[in-house]
Amino acid sequence: MHYDMLLRRMEDGMSNQVPAGGGDDRDAFTIVRLPHHVREMNRSLYEPVMVSVGPYHMSSASTRAMQARKWLTLRDFLLRGDPDGRAGLLADCIKAARRMEQRARRCYGEALDQAAGGGSDDFVGMLVLDGCFVLQFLLQWSESDARCMQGTSTYVYYDLLLVENQMPYFVLAKLFNLVMGNGNAGDDADQGLLHLISNFFSLREPLGMVPLPPPAPELAGQFAEVYHLLHLQYQRIVMSPERRRIRRLTRLGESLSSFRRTRANQARTPLAMPCVTVLQEFGVTFKEKPSPASQFDVTFRGGTMEIPRLVINGGTKILLANLFALEQTKDCWNEGTMTGYLVLMNALVNTGADVAVLQRHGILDNMLSNEEEAAAFFNQLGGSALFDPRTHRYARLFKDTNDFCDSRWNRYMAVLKRDHLRTPCSIINLLVAAILLFVSVISAGYVICRYRHSCT
Repeated sequence: MHYDMLLRRMEDGMSNQVPAGGGDDRDAFTIVRLPHHVREMNRSLYEPVMVSVGPYHMSSASTRAMQARKWLTLRDFLLRGDPDGRAGLLADCIKAARRMEQRARRCYGEALDQAAGGGSDDFVGMLVLDGCFVLQFLLQWSESDARCMQGTSTYVYYDLLLVENQMPYFVLAKLFNLVMGNGNAGDDADQGLLHLISNFFSLREPLGMVPLPPPAPELAGQFAEVYHLLHLQYQRIVMSPERRRIRRLTRLGESLSSFRRTRANQARTPLAMPCVTVLQEFGVTFKEKPSPASQFDVTFRGGTMEIPRLVINGGTKILLANLFALEQTKDCWNEGTMTGYLVLMNALVNTGADVAVLQRHGILDNMLSNEEEAAAFFNQLGGSALFDPRTHRYARLFKDTNDFCDSRWNRYMAVLKRDHLRTPCSIINLLVAAILLFVSVISAGYVICRYRHSCT
């Protein structure tokens, strides 16, 4: 009796977590809430300040003022498709959103029926209102028409890059096709939306990061799948076109290669690396990398580590943190390039002194309040990363750098610099001692020569 009740209760629990109809495993949980401890480390990096998109932050006090503008934006967007038949077009959008409801619910990583806006009508209305707002904002940006967004566009830009503040791409694509493509879904409409989004991000490319190539004429074939705006930006910044193609065609090959790499590196890959100031004592030099292939093109050869320049400011903090969070929540998307980059920066930067060294060499341009704030940012993200130290992107660089530092000559030089060349006084004392030793050797040699001469 009790067994049957427990069985039914557990079966009901499983069925309640899998919405019926539409979607597949790729849709499930592509827009998730971050773990509480991650968000609480720095809420300003993960929560919207101007506009909410999707159900997670729609009741946030900071985004309420923008809700009224969303209705005006919805009206303006619908007028683009049919100036005389807004009600009919709105009805078409609602019907389309209703058909996508269950598939869209699968994208979010929690039970929305218990969250704000989780009811069916509320959820469908949110898809239409927020989706049309995003599309109209992108169109206005492309037309350099920011009249209704004056003074807020930068905030909205970064709000659209937050991992918890996303709308499923297929919802945006359907609404875009209905209004801008006369309801005909196809390659041309998909190209138009992809170009709209890519151009939007290109106009506000992250300051101080390696510039990305301009959008290619044919974008639809470059991306195997797009889950939302942040995912598209992730593919543009983190994954090169070549890697995206390889990703689509050889996922199994990558898995086998990763397995072999894990076995080969298991016994010899170091788990850590000294920070910048310590590496300098071992004779490592740092240079800004000329003409890097990407922001992540870091190399170590012959005692020189070359790193692409990065401006660290409020905007790049938001972008890096959310790309990192996206990669951590969906680690199957690639080998963890952003995670590896932040692990590397966390290893190199322990204190503000390390940031100051990288600034002097043109690698970091710190626009935060001080060097300690920049160091804390890298330590916070890199220190919280979940990764395999034997297979991350810079595992080989870690090994080569540690091998360089472990050589006997470099260890002796590090001890010399640490114990005798740290301050001007210690340098002077060492020079005086060297001069006295030199004079003593010369004097001893002179005495020996005179003694031998007298004996003959």
